[in-house]
Amino acid sequence: MAESLRIGVFSDTHVGRNIPKVLRDARRKAFRHAFKQAIDIFIENNVDYVIHAGDLFEKRSMTPDDAVFVKWEFYRLVKRIEEKSGKKIQIIAVRGNHDGSPLSNALDFITHPMAEYFQVIGEKILEGAKEAYIGDGLSIIGMGYHPYARKKFEEASEILKEIKVDGYRILILHNYVETVHNVPPQTPEHSVIKLEDLEKLDVDLVITGHHHERLGFKKTGGKLFLIPGATEAIDLGERGPFGVYILDLRESNLVAHKFVEIDPLQTISVKKVMSDKPMELDWFRKRSLEEIESFALNLDREGILKLNVSGVVAEDEPFPQLDLQEEIQKLMEKYDKLIHVEISEDLSSIIRPDVRSVEGRISRDEIVREIFGILGEKIGEAAEIVEDVAMALDEKASERTGLLKELDRRRFSDRWLRLLASYVGEEL
Repeated sequence: MAESLRIGVFSDTHVGRNIPKVLRDARRKAFRHAFKQAIDIFIENNVDYVIHAGDLFEKRSMTPDDAVFVKWEFYRLVKRIEEKSGKKIQIIAVRGNHDGSPLSNALDFITHPMAEYFQVIGEKILEGAKEAYIGDGLSIIGMGYHPYARKKFEEASEILKEIKVDGYRILILHNYVETVHNVPPQTPEHSVIKLEDLEKLDVDLVITGHHHERLGFKKTGGKLFLIPGATEAIDLGERGPFGVYILDLRESNLVAHKFVEIDPLQTISVKKVMSDKPMELDWFRKRSLEEIESFALNLDREGILKLNVSGVVAEDEPFPQLDLQEEIQKLMEKYDKLIHVEISEDLSSIIRPDVRSVEGRISRDEIVREIFGILGEKIGEAAEIVEDVAMALDEKASERTGLLKELDRRRFSDRWLRLLASYVGEEL
C-alpha cells in the first residue's frame, strides 16, 4: 500500500459548450482554456490520480475536435508526470447528464484500449453489476447520472456495499443529494438521491458533480462530501471562483487539501439595477447604461455582463421595456473588450398587477402532476415519459429547430398512446 497519494479532483468542465449562441466561439474557447489550466495544475502538483465527477463534455454541441482536444490533454498530463517522476497515473471519471446516456456516452469518444490510464466507472452499476477501481491504497466506486437517481441509487447501494474495497474509499456521483446540495426548486424529487441510502455505504469521501457552484468540503449525515463545482461558469449567472482540488492522502487518511483557482479567459459579472419604489422608465435605462459602462471601463480581458433589472415603472405603460439594444451596441464599439451584455428584465407597471411572485415556483414535476393527475396510479409512468423526453431533447434535439427527429418523436408518441389507451381501457 502506498504511504501517500495525491489526487486531483475536478468536475463539470463541459468542453464543447457554446451557450449563449451569440458567443458560441468565445465560450467554446473559454471551456477549453479552463480545462487546459486544470491539467496544468495537476501536472504542477504531480498528482497520482485524477478524478472527474461528470459532465466532461457538452455532448449536444461538442465537435470531434473537442474530443481530440480532451484526449490529448489527458495524454499530456500522463506523459508529463511520467517524465517528471516516473509515475503512471490513473484518471477515473463518471458520466454526467451532459455527457449523454449510457447507450450514447460522449466519454466513449476518448476511451481506447491503449489508454489504460483512463477509466469510466459507474455504468455497470446501473445495470446491477459490481464495478470499482481498486488501486494501491485507493478504492473508487461510483454511479453515472440517471434521471431517476433516487430509485437507481437505492438499488445500486445494495450492490456497492458488497464490493470489497481497500485503503481510502471514494464514491463519485453526478446527481444531487438531499440536504447536501442547494437543489434547484424545479428539480423533480425522483432525481435527488436520499441521504439515508448513501449513509449505508462504508466510504470515506463522496465527490459529487452536477452542482456548478463550489461548496467545497461539507460533512452531512456522518459523511464527508466534496462538491468541487465547475471549472468555468456554465451559465452566465453562476458565481465563482472556479477551479480544482488537490487532496493529499497518507496511510489511508485525508491529511490535507487545497482549492486551486483557475484564471478564466473571460470576466463574467452579474449586476443588478433595482428600486424599492416606483421610478420612471428612463431612470432604469440610465442606471442600466451606467452599470454597463462601469463594468466595461474596468476590463483587462474580454468581458461578459449579465444585468438583472427589476422594479415598478411609474408610468401608464402596461408592459414596459428598456429597448437598449442600440445604446449597448455603441458601448461595445467604444469598449472593445466588452463582448456581450445580457439583460434580464423584470419590470412591472404601476397600473398592472405584479405577477412575479408566481414565476419560477412551479417545478416540472408539479406541472406533470397537475396536468396528468387524472391518470391516478399511472401518473408515475407519465412523469417518466416527460423526463425521458427532456433527456432526449438535451441529447438529440436539432440545434436549428430544437426539436427531435421524426423517428425519436414517434417513439415517445407510441409510449403516450399506449399509456392513454391503457387508461381508457381501465375506465371502460
